[in-house]
Amino acid sequence: MVFWDMILCPAQPFDIPAIMQIERGAFIPPLQEKQKTFEDRLRVFPQGFFVLSDSDVETVMKAGRAVLAGYVCAERWRDVPADDKPFKINHRASKSHVRDGAVLYVSSFALHPEYQGRGLARAFFLSSLAAWCGAFPQVRTVLLLASTEWRAALRVYESAGFTEVRRIPAFFPSLHEKAGCDGIVLTCSADTFRREGILRHNGNGSVVIGAER
Repeated sequence: MVFWDMILCPAQPFDIPAIMQIERGAFIPPLQEKQKTFEDRLRVFPQGFFVLSDSDVETVMKAGRAVLAGYVCAERWRDVPADDKPFKINHRASKSHVRDGAVLYVSSFALHPEYQGRGLARAFFLSSLAAWCGAFPQVRTVLLLASTEWRAALRVYESAGFTEVRRIPAFFPSLHEKAGCDGIVLTCSADTFRREGILRHNGNGSVVIGAER
């Protein structure tokens, strides 16, 4: 088994076109969020937006540049919502982000299809949460919403310690279920990720993640 290093770094405005390519490759059309949505999230809470860069020599030689393998974005909410109204596809962080919020809501997470199935999703997800929870000690809870159809993602979330809080009936569009699929609201203590100790920094401060070639 051969590994190469992937770099987790803050997203920049010039990353948006590549992020949109990942979005189109990872989700069915009704679930794809708009470019303006990502631009809003990056502008409102830039510390809550990471990209995963494949800067391996082989990749750079082939593509002529580093390639974005994935992205993850989050924002801070005041608390875990007691109802379903705050959960929306294409929701704007400018309307929901709270600067001193105690809840970190992971609003979107995706890998390019070419990088899926290598165990990279879990490493990327956990490293991002470790970075956020370490940087924001006021955050007590991590919150996310997933479709019942996202089986691979659910395995990552459950293995990371997330537990189901409730379900939102027929929240997500589906190619298989006419009525749509339920959304699963999951939470986990932020201290879980502060204890992970999984971040490995290189010389310039970027976070390095190992992945199978």
